[in-house]
Amino acid sequence: MFFLVSKLRFIWLILVIFVIFFLFYQFVSPSGSWVCRHVFISSDRFPLGQAAASGPCLGLASPSERVVQGQGGPLLLLGEPVYFSVFSPRAFSNINLEITYRPHLNDVAPVFELGFLADKDLWRYHLQPVYNFWLEQGLSNWKVINSGNLRLFQKQEKFFSVDDFLETWHNQGSDFCPTPRCLALYNINDEDLPPVQNLDFLLNKEVELIFPYKLRGAHQFYIMVPENGFKLEGFLTDLNENKEKDTAEFNIFSGKRLVGTFFLPDDRSQAEEGFDVSEPQLFSVAKSDLEPGLYRLEFRASDDLVISGLNFNSQHLSIINKIWLFDKGPVSLVTDSSYLQVKPLSPEFLQTLDFGGQKLSIQEIYHQYELVNQKRGYLKIDMPAGGLTLANNGMFAVDASSLLNPDYPRLDRFLPLDDQIDFILADYQSPVYQEDSWLRSSVDFSASDFYREKNHYSLILSVPGLDVEGGQGGFLEIKEIKVKFYGRSLGDKIKEWLHL
Repeated sequence: MFFLVSKLRFIWLILVIFVIFFLFYQFVSPSGSWVCRHVFISSDRFPLGQAAASGPCLGLASPSERVVQGQGGPLLLLGEPVYFSVFSPRAFSNINLEITYRPHLNDVAPVFELGFLADKDLWRYHLQPVYNFWLEQGLSNWKVINSGNLRLFQKQEKFFSVDDFLETWHNQGSDFCPTPRCLALYNINDEDLPPVQNLDFLLNKEVELIFPYKLRGAHQFYIMVPENGFKLEGFLTDLNENKEKDTAEFNIFSGKRLVGTFFLPDDRSQAEEGFDVSEPQLFSVAKSDLEPGLYRLEFRASDDLVISGLNFNSQHLSIINKIWLFDKGPVSLVTDSSYLQVKPLSPEFLQTLDFGGQKLSIQEIYHQYELVNQKRGYLKIDMPAGGLTLANNGMFAVDASSLLNPDYPRLDRFLPLDDQIDFILADYQSPVYQEDSWLRSSVDFSASDFYREKNHYSLILSVPGLDVEGGQGGFLEIKEIKVKFYGRSLGDKIKEWLHL
């Protein structure tokens, strides 16, 4: 009897040790890697919705109304964006994501990208390309040259190698183009590329530009800093609708290099979540040691903060891609893009907007409206009131004389492939074709700065133009998502601690 009891205790001890070791391996990942694999199509090997190898690790797709999954799968994406939470036992420095899918896309929604949340405050995701309808099918009548992942598309053949094109581009800048802005880019890091235009003539003497409208929340600007440095004044108002303290920052970038930061603390007396709007608080920031030239100004703030009365010491100030107006009176802007996305956030701002002579009746809050104009150049936007978010792939400014756009046109769903575009340069890897017309794409990320909360990363699948309500843009079938996290092993960390 004693022998039997001892034997049972020994077996239980072995089981406990095994469980502890298994949990340690799963949740500490001493090997330096961890895999989350979620299969949406049922099979003998993986029942429907099973997360293989590492347990349940991929959360449900949200919002649920943008996806459909029948018995046996696959997951259908009918609208965008779609979000997943992805569990990992600890933070890792690198992520490889492999996705198996079937794209049913068109020129309304040609670009499929995915990525992870990198900046929670600005709700900014780091996206990587997965599938591009234009590069796979839509430019079939263009001449194409490949060099690794670089692809050069030419409307008329002028260059016979990608290296020849790059050399000419770097030597001549944009002067090799027969028309202004004739080159469009996709997934190209343009920090070190020739400027889209010579901006030296914009380096005028100090003048005063007052932006006349109120802006709510985070925004980004392009500015031309004159010879005597950067100066900006304005007012900050706290709406106190959220519970957190509403601090703010102004960051100045030259290319991707941070060259200045100004911190604006929340020392206002009003209680958070009290809806007691603060009095406008004057702020003033300056940096006299900046070289004259182009800079990007980033205003980091929550939606609780409103900036107004912006006074800048140069006549050139453009708002990049998105603007949230907070004025109850009339607003007039210009943009250099031929399309506009509009979203009203309050019933009091339902109105009829004029975009380059085209009218848009806005009748439903939180609905995203889109308007495409056939005109080119600077287009005027007139609104009876603010209270709207406006977005496109261009710039917004008070007038044409203050607007500047140093960015190359991007190959997206609204790029007009007309006589102005002669070349397209893309850094793009085609998917691998599988059985039954499934495609498989692999995407790598450096994850050291990704946002992670309660052991979960936030994953986004994005297909701009995919509209579940209007049925535009087609749909996506998702068969499988496999996420591999990797970084330093436990042995590497021990060596680092011991300074070996």
